[in-house]
Amino acid sequence: MVDTEHGDLVPLGRGPVAEVLAGVHGTTGEAFALKVYPGKLDRRTRNELDKELSALAELRDLGTALVPDEVWELADGRCGIRMELCAQSLPELVAAFGPLSITDTLALGEALASALAEAHQAGLVHGGVTPGNVLFRPSGAPVLADFGLTLRQVFPRDLESGVEYLAPETVRDGTIDERTDLYGLGAVLYLALSGRPPHQGRPGEPADAVTLRVLSGEVPPPDRPDLPAGLAHLVSSLLAGNPDARPIDAALVGTRLGALIGPVAPGNHSAPSTSPAVLPPRPRPPGELVAEYGPTTGAPRKRRTALIVAAVAGAAALAVVAVFVLTNRPGELSVPPAPAPTPTTAQPVAAQVELATPADHDSFVDLSWRGSTPGLDYAVVVAPEGKPNHTEYVRRETSHRVDVEPSLKYCFVIQGTNGSTTVQSAPQGIRGARCTQ
Repeated sequence: MVDTEHGDLVPLGRGPVAEVLAGVHGTTGEAFALKVYPGKLDRRTRNELDKELSALAELRDLGTALVPDEVWELADGRCGIRMELCAQSLPELVAAFGPLSITDTLALGEALASALAEAHQAGLVHGGVTPGNVLFRPSGAPVLADFGLTLRQVFPRDLESGVEYLAPETVRDGTIDERTDLYGLGAVLYLALSGRPPHQGRPGEPADAVTLRVLSGEVPPPDRPDLPAGLAHLVSSLLAGNPDARPIDAALVGTRLGALIGPVAPGNHSAPSTSPAVLPPRPRPPGELVAEYGPTTGAPRKRRTALIVAAVAGAAALAVVAVFVLTNRPGELSVPPAPAPTPTTAQPVAAQVELATPADHDSFVDLSWRGSTPGLDYAVVVAPEGKPNHTEYVRRETSHRVDVEPSLKYCFVIQGTNGSTTVQSAPQGIRGARCTQ
């Protein structure tokens, strides 16, 4: 936990350069994310950053770009960028549910291409389009985060980190421009379609093998039988080793992806269907994941998009509740009242998860629990004495092993959600820890 003049901030994760924290606004009760960079900004850099963020603010109405709210200076002088707290990243979603459907991938790509097209038209280069910067709001709508070059130039990343998603020219000489953004979009679509990066390490390979494959410019096509030829060709052109062989701009990419979106007959994902036996696509706002429609003789069939939206909404519910739990001091786990529900926030109800007495094995603890509501995704909140709390997401599992330090007291809470309901266990402690609620 980080105690700052802005309140307690809870670590959420760490990237190649910056650390991401979460907090809760003291007045509104809204959760937010804070991306903290490892140093101070001089006056010139701060002016450049302010100009960049001002230009980026023009994209706010687009809805597919995550626009920071403000720049903070932490008590230790480090720079922080405050922004909306999203539910889940694309790699997390793919890890949980596997590759996206063709329709979801097309809608995702169209949303991201529109964000890049607007940014490029405004003179902004993203500079780091990777799957980790593709986030989902609680509604399931995708957004592209982490725009801009100012902070990337001040705090450069190690190019060996995430090299499997970088354009060859970026690896070769550090080039970052509109065409490397397009390569990044191709890498995002590749992961969405295949579940793996364009260049993946192989067992026993030397550390620089992936880098050499990136520099070669050769990318095998995504391996799935339902991939439409038009989408396969577009992804290959985005990942072309020669920047001049990539599409001319992001607007063209968005147009080509939009042309591929259409109704898909059950069991046939090879191409958009024009058969009168399928419903026409419904009107949709930009960035919304579209449905796959079934025959007109029945209701629209269940679709993968609904699963994705539910999973993202569930992760958001757990994230927001976890922020409240984790802002309490370790060793005394106390959960304050949750804020009033909103259309995108699951409403907490009386505890319906029963956590059994933890089995303490000195260096690890075995936890098991039972939920009275079926179909829940679970998170384990771990509160060690005198150290930052953290949350471990375990999906549908009802048991989990937590590594612990033998000399510390711990408290544990299990949270579960199905996207519309959030439930929570009573806290359980080990080694005499006092856990309150």
